[in-house]
Amino acid sequence: MTATAEPDVRAHVARVLLAREVGQRIPTVQELQASTGAGTGTVVKALRNLQDSGAVTLTARGHQGTVVVSRDVGQLWNAAALGNFRMILPPQGPVEQQGILEVVQNALADLGIAVVADFRPGAMTRLEDIYHERVHATVTSAGALERHRATLPGLAGLDLGPATFYASGSLVVVEHATRRPGTPLRVGIDRNSYDHQRLSEAEFGDRNPEYVQCPFVFAPAAVLAGDVDVAVWHSMPTVIPPELAGLRLSPLATAAAKTVCSQISPAVIVTRSLDPAVNALLRHVRPADVARTQSRLLRAAATESYAGTLRLH
Repeated sequence: MTATAEPDVRAHVARVLLAREVGQRIPTVQELQASTGAGTGTVVKALRNLQDSGAVTLTARGHQGTVVVSRDVGQLWNAAALGNFRMILPPQGPVEQQGILEVVQNALADLGIAVVADFRPGAMTRLEDIYHERVHATVTSAGALERHRATLPGLAGLDLGPATFYASGSLVVVEHATRRPGTPLRVGIDRNSYDHQRLSEAEFGDRNPEYVQCPFVFAPAAVLAGDVDVAVWHSMPTVIPPELAGLRLSPLATAAAKTVCSQISPAVIVTRSLDPAVNALLRHVRPADVARTQSRLLRAAATESYAGTLRLH
């Protein structure tokens, strides 16, 4: 075995160890030889190197074989040459997403792993990226994951808890402040968003509206431009408070919409269930940290919005 091939053997062994929980048996040296094509000495050297570095602690237990006593998943990830942790999130803007990303970045930074984030609308599109192994993880609402599980089998979700995808009161109806009740409705609806479609139909479906395709993040702009009369919006910090731009925000009014809201409000970090390395990393992401971070960011956003309102008056 040449010197240049040894790091590849070490990386392979590290990937194998990432797939073994504490207390589980690891493959024998002979089995690792077969899977790597390396010699006995090279495999033994790779195992010894990973133990000496503190990435893993192994012990021999007779007929039970060699088992994992402890492991540092961050060191194993880097030894396995898996690179940055690639994550794709919904479009930027909502404070809830900022909080999730901040917690994941901090948790993985503690393990010595950098997070590279991208942003894309449409839960189905993001889940397909996971299913086809283009990224390591994504974030959706609990409702969107359940909707697409049958179509994209083999996905696992880390539930971050209630109101972590949509904070309490963050889903609102946006319309012109001067719009008269009872006038015909053109409702902005984002057909690419499972959540937005369900919410819009639950809130307005019994009023015989005309639905107009509208990306949910642009709902206020679409109302201001006169493209639609009303839309459900996931409220987020804006340069000018919507009320000062001539818009009216009001809570979801129908029981059906409130039921949908409760079903989709939890956020889930979605991975492939058969990706033990990724799932080992995400065990270090604590839902309590997400809720705490989101609360801090939401308070800060509310304070900044209030201060901005005072400056404009």
